[in-house]
Amino acid sequence: MEEALAATPTDVRQTFEGLVAYVVPGPDRYSRQQGERSRTPGGVHAGGADVLIRTLDAFIASRPPFSTTVAAFLNGLSPQRRGPFRSRFANLSFRQKRAVLEALTNSSEEGIRFLGGNLPGLAAFACYSEAGAFDRRRRRLRSRPVGWRLAGYDGIAEGRPELKGYFRGRRRADA
Repeated sequence: MEEALAATPTDVRQTFEGLVAYVVPGPDRYSRQQGERSRTPGGVHAGGADVLIRTLDAFIASRPPFSTTVAAFLNGLSPQRRGPFRSRFANLSFRQKRAVLEALTNSSEEGIRFLGGNLPGLAAFACYSEAGAFDRRRRRLRSRPVGWRLAGYDGIAEGRPELKGYFRGRRRADA
């Protein structure tokens, strides 16, 4: 609890940037630090950390915010490692991050096991969803979501050429 109370917004943000880089590596500095990266945009570029922080804080309203508590768990289980970030978790290698998440999953506490088992999936959802590109005030996309590009999704459409055809051998559709 003390570690959560002492965490700064920078610590929390860096921790979640490190988590989304673990789940969806990209060309960003967090992916480079962990030694696992990609040329395509990843979770950091998708805005996954912000989405994940908002989602966790909406899931459980608490003081300190739930995202701060989760970041404290991740950092508390992380070994000290030199690196450019204040967050211990963000400085870890890919393999070390996996070990931290496995430690959460293997906890004797049911709630912590639940968190460890679901956190990577929630991070992936945050990275592949439209949430990072969605302007909540205007209720529209600001840009094409990274997850759409990674998945090869063309976006919203009124039908797709590959799905158009005629049922049971019909050659035309009557209006």
